[in-house]
Amino acid sequence: MIKRKWLWISIIVLLLISVPGLYDRWNAEVTNNTYEITTPYQEIYGLTTESSITMDEALSSLKEAGLNTVSLSPVTLDLLEKQDIVTIYEQKELEKMLKFSNVQDDYKQKQDGFYITVPKDSSYMNKINQHFTPVELTINNKPLYFIPDEDGTARHSSIGYNKEAIKLVKEHNLNYTLRVENVTNETKDSGVKASISNKNTIEQLMEVKNEDASNLLFSGQEVIGYPNHQKVKTWANQLNEAGYGFYTIEFVNQMGLQTIAKETNYDFIRLHSMRLNNDALDESVDRAVRAVKERNIRSIFFHFPNGEPVESLETATNFIHAVNKNMPNQFIPGAPEPFKEIYTPLWIKAAVLLAGILFTYLSAGIIDNKKIRLASSVFMFLLALSFFLLHSLVVLKAFALIIAIITPIYAVISSSEGTTTIKTITFRYFKTIGISFVGIAIVISLLNGNAFITGFELFRGVKLVYVTPILFLAFYILFSKRYGSMNAKEVNTILKTPVKYWHIIIITIVGLMAFYYISRTGNAGSVSELELLIRHKLEEYLYVRPRTKEFLIGFPLYILALYTMGINKRWGKFLLIPGVIGFLSIMNTFTHFHIPLSVSLLRTAYSLIIGYLIGIFLIYLVKICFRYITNKNKARWS
Repeated sequence: MIKRKWLWISIIVLLLISVPGLYDRWNAEVTNNTYEITTPYQEIYGLTTESSITMDEALSSLKEAGLNTVSLSPVTLDLLEKQDIVTIYEQKELEKMLKFSNVQDDYKQKQDGFYITVPKDSSYMNKINQHFTPVELTINNKPLYFIPDEDGTARHSSIGYNKEAIKLVKEHNLNYTLRVENVTNETKDSGVKASISNKNTIEQLMEVKNEDASNLLFSGQEVIGYPNHQKVKTWANQLNEAGYGFYTIEFVNQMGLQTIAKETNYDFIRLHSMRLNNDALDESVDRAVRAVKERNIRSIFFHFPNGEPVESLETATNFIHAVNKNMPNQFIPGAPEPFKEIYTPLWIKAAVLLAGILFTYLSAGIIDNKKIRLASSVFMFLLALSFFLLHSLVVLKAFALIIAIITPIYAVISSSEGTTTIKTITFRYFKTIGISFVGIAIVISLLNGNAFITGFELFRGVKLVYVTPILFLAFYILFSKRYGSMNAKEVNTILKTPVKYWHIIIITIVGLMAFYYISRTGNAGSVSELELLIRHKLEEYLYVRPRTKEFLIGFPLYILALYTMGINKRWGKFLLIPGVIGFLSIMNTFTHFHIPLSVSLLRTAYSLIIGYLIGIFLIYLVKICFRYITNKNKARWS
């Protein structure tokens, strides 16, 4: 007992050493409270080409509603054609049109390519001449450019950013974000051209950069320069030193972005992209607000809904206004910035790793085998040593995964002595919570840093955390001496045991909860309108919604398990199996590092409190039902 006491004191002291690192994370998340709403310039322009709306009117309406930022894509010949600045004629198409005319065929070119009309704006004319070196010619007194295009990439190639558009955006006091696309080709010759094109894009970005803050958003599935990692690094550093920031798009894995993140110390802004729907505006608003307050998203990038331009603009302005109105007060609209650096020195990691080794030693005590206890501690020590020798994040993640798995197992088993008094049940509930938070503190202290809160590095093994504790509890309860190991004869005896009414009550409660849990697992489960309403109200009144599997299943059944074990340990112990769900789930909550620490704490607190109250209610429900059935049976046989 004394030995265990000093081990716990040592663990707590070691974890207190890690507090500065966790405070850094807390501070970085709380102070990073500026968010933006942004939309593509091209889509705004598209509204004006199909209606009487002018660009000034559209930008003014959006700005008045609360729009902060507009994204600008690089100018291409395709884009200029969509904006009616030039007209593109395919080579064969034009030659076919002029075949039976009086025009001489000296306009024909030996190279493959296409023709375009000469733009009236001299700035576009200069960009085309600088980028393509076109052949100038006149057909039927109409000046044209012939653009050589051997590999078919010319019309999609960037010729710079629209400075007039940037000027217009700034005149409406809006920020702007520049889109960057990677040009890549598989053939050797076109690959050289692609490299030159990407280099030109970098030069164009440097050209338009000024004192105004501007961030870069990569288009497509890869960053500029990919798959040449050296070019990715060189250009990323060049852009970062020039003052550009970068975005990472939630749920989109852009190849090469991880390389840029490492080069820039994860100075990224998390962005959530969405398309508006005229029929589901409230859902879009809730989705945007939830992304900012619950997932460290600082940029909401929306696309206009399809449909009539005036209606689309109205939907967009209503959306922007509603998002700003419903956003919690601690968040401020404006120009977002990357998170401050979260610094966790090696000596803090060493202290936490030692705490993890001691915690593993204590956890292994549930198995009455000294060799296993010693072996598990030695294994964790070797993992910790490997981390310092190899500086491998994979090793650190493996260490954290083991702690995450054993924490709910140890917490439940070490505190699961049956009792029928609410006071003792409450004490053991708090003991289980305390052990759980020790394990949680070890995991979040080890995997602490900008790489994790920006979502570039993830906790691996979430499914193992969900499955392993349940399977282990089931096996342990059936075959450990602590709960009375069962042989084949005892299993047969249980199967032949007469079923009592309170057994039916417990089985019914567990069955209903299990059915609900299974039906809500995964992304395919349907959600009723009533449940959506309840969810919305919970978020409205509680700020964040507690996890259903915790407050409605795991914690209530754990409390009910302690009570029923006090009546009949043989039957009550089986409730510990679903009861562990609550504790493995709160571990899972904290391993989602892109969720702010404050949100995870608040969500868990709600689950623990509501789950406790439901658990106590279930105890009284069992008592009342048991008393009612008993009295009814007495009356029947009297």
